[in-house]
Amino acid sequence: MRKRAGIYLVLIMLLPIVAAAHHSRATFFDMDQIVELEGEITRVQWRHPHVRYWLQADPAYGGAEWEMETTPPSLLERQGISPDIVAAGTRVRVAGPPSRFTANTMEVSHVLLPDGREVLLHTGLDPRWTENAVHRQTLGFDPEAVRAAEAAARGLFRVWSRMGMAADDRPQFWLGSYPLTESARAVAAAWDRAIGTDVGCRGKDMPWIMASNWPFEFLDEGDTIRLLAEEFDRERLIHVNGSVAEAPPSPMGYSTGRWENGDLVVVTTHINTGQMGRDGIPLSDEVEIRERFSPSQDQRRLDYEMTIIDAATFIEPVTMTSHWIWRPGETVKPYNCIETPGSWTTADQSEFVEGR
Repeated sequence: MRKRAGIYLVLIMLLPIVAAAHHSRATFFDMDQIVELEGEITRVQWRHPHVRYWLQADPAYGGAEWEMETTPPSLLERQGISPDIVAAGTRVRVAGPPSRFTANTMEVSHVLLPDGREVLLHTGLDPRWTENAVHRQTLGFDPEAVRAAEAAARGLFRVWSRMGMAADDRPQFWLGSYPLTESARAVAAAWDRAIGTDVGCRGKDMPWIMASNWPFEFLDEGDTIRLLAEEFDRERLIHVNGSVAEAPPSPMGYSTGRWENGDLVVVTTHINTGQMGRDGIPLSDEVEIRERFSPSQDQRRLDYEMTIIDAATFIEPVTMTSHWIWRPGETVKPYNCIETPGSWTTADQSEFVEGR
């Protein structure tokens, strides 16, 4: 293992770390500043990974066209914000933090409509201009959909979600710090967040996908369990009571599972992503991930524990925990991600590093 760690250090210092964390807001937007504009919405793109609006600013605000990014559409729709609430041709006032890198680009958080309503595009915001605000709040489900979900649910096999949790009950999956080896610490320190962060449609891999805030569904397929993740339409296949096969390395790896007192215990190997998905932390091809999915007695909550073992990256195994809740009627929706031609998201971020 010591020899492998040495080889790993040489290789990892020669190769770039693949793009990691999808959108850390503070990476791309200056959260200490607020831009306020008035003008007309010229275009709306209601697609993942983020809703985008284009606004032609009035002459009093410089007269430029601005690109504005906000919350992903499936989250907005689940919280009562529909695609037609801010339509093309609508005159609006907007506010939000500006881009750190590109001119005439911002994240929009507040939109004032012509009828006096103020749309709050992020949770936990206070209205900026009026008390007549359209807040985001988690919606319920049709009673028939709830009854159908209750009839079909069986142990682990249902849709699990973090939607509808109170803000103080939404667990933080990632740790504040990690016990990194010297080589892994050097790689993470050299990682540039602005260049290394993926802003497009590259899907999240293992172990990163398991930190998702989108719904998951477990499907019983006999000798296998299929785990469907809404975010980026990702799938995992878990081989129940099977041995590790001669499987080729892949972004999701090869997973085997077994039942233990009602819990599903999963071991995943053959992962070739090269990164954890957090702060440029690398992973070697020897990484092993152990997971435990534990439904509560009333089957309304699913506790989750992940342990990552990788001697090239961590001086000791790293364990992270989280949980999901069951919201009968919730479904895993198509993600339908789209790259945005002509947007800052398709530009080479290295162009904007100077003067950051």
